Amino acid sequence: MKYLFLFLSLTFINNSFSQEIKKCYTTELINDELVSNPNYQVEIGNVWKQNKNWLKSNEISKQTITIPVVIHVIYRQNHSNLGIGTNIPNIQIEDQLRILNEDFSKTNSEFPNPPRNTFVNYAGNANIQFCLATTDPNGNPTDGITRTLSTKNSFNYSTESNDMKRNSTGGKDGWPPGDYMNIWVCDIASQGNTSVLGYAYLPGLQSWNAWKDGLVVDFQYFGTTGNASSTSDGRTPTHEIGHYLGLNHTFCEAQSGGCCDNDDANVYDTPATDDVYFGSVNAGTNNNTCNDLLYGFNSDLLDMDENFMAYSRDTWMFSNDQVNEMISTMNGYRSSLKNSNVTVNCTGIVNSEFVELNKLFSFFPNPAKNSITIESSEINYRLSLFDMLGNEVRTWKNLNNNTQIDISNLKSGVYLIKFNSETTHITKRIIIGK
Repeated sequence: MKYLFLFLSLTFINNSFSQEIKKCYTTELINDELVSNPNYQVEIGNVWKQNKNWLKSNEISKQTITIPVVIHVIYRQNHSNLGIGTNIPNIQIEDQLRILNEDFSKTNSEFPNPPRNTFVNYAGNANIQFCLATTDPNGNPTDGITRTLSTKNSFNYSTESNDMKRNSTGGKDGWPPGDYMNIWVCDIASQGNTSVLGYAYLPGLQSWNAWKDGLVVDFQYFGTTGNASSTSDGRTPTHEIGHYLGLNHTFCEAQSGGCCDNDDANVYDTPATDDVYFGSVNAGTNNNTCNDLLYGFNSDLLDMDENFMAYSRDTWMFSNDQVNEMISTMNGYRSSLKNSNVTVNCTGIVNSEFVELNKLFSFFPNPAKNSITIESSEINYRLSLFDMLGNEVRTWKNLNNNTQIDISNLKSGVYLIKFNSETTHITKRIIIGK
């Protein structure tokens, strides 16, 4: 039996693993949240109960579930050029989307003949597709990617876990979590010999702290190309989305010297484990750290080290019960995301037309306070600023390429900024806040 209060008992991984990359910070993130927000524990339990009831009353549909995605790239000052360092290139984003859509449709390269076939009959197909949003919360066209120049070089994962999620703390405000799955890609600072690759909250955040909802992934572990680390397999976002959709780690994190079946109340097909395994998984891997007969299984199984919710070097599957849990989450707590009216681009390719428009005219920051930096490949262009009543409040003429304009005397509010050159006319929305 799995207990809801397991999060309260989880502790940091033993110092014997201090030299290892700690792939995920989700457990500590949730424990920190429970200190200041104990009702979150109740809400997590309510989601699990809701999912259990849904699974009792519904059959799992084979219809593909589409999730609109927005990727917030948070980059530092010396990486302002697109594709440099933390300002990851579009090909890296496209590569990560490919990996996600393969992993969540069981079309990843490990199938149909995985490196070991121990759990091949346990492997499930979530049939979930991740597509870049093509409209932003204001109804404007988007390529599903925001790029924000941060005041910070990196984010400390333990003391600044959510700073990348707000404009006011050097990050980017998320888009409504009921309509979009927010992914923040940034530099998550290492501490000593420990590096965290990503994290996400379990479903259950209340309305007043829903702004925290989504994934955080280190820019070096997002995809396998571009500016990704040579050790990245692109499975960090897969793992974190598992949390985002209601899954726990498959292993015991509390170093109590005993076994546990560390899943939620609806996952019964992942064997009990003791401790964390960081090694490779292949035909010769035969870890069996617990007697599964003591945990309701009909036989004693090997550890499911190839599960995406493990820390192993090689992972390639979700179990059938994990798939059912994620689908029930999409039909319950995250049903608004499943039924989102946001238009999407499911090609896996960043909209080149939108990228080209950004080369012609883009600006930051937004919201802005005293000035706006304009980036453009055009010369001799004109900018006009209009209020929401259509009144032209400011004009700048004969501008060339990149420049900065002063808005310090303008009142707070929402404006339209119009770009006009000999060949191009572009209108975008900007917020000015004092």
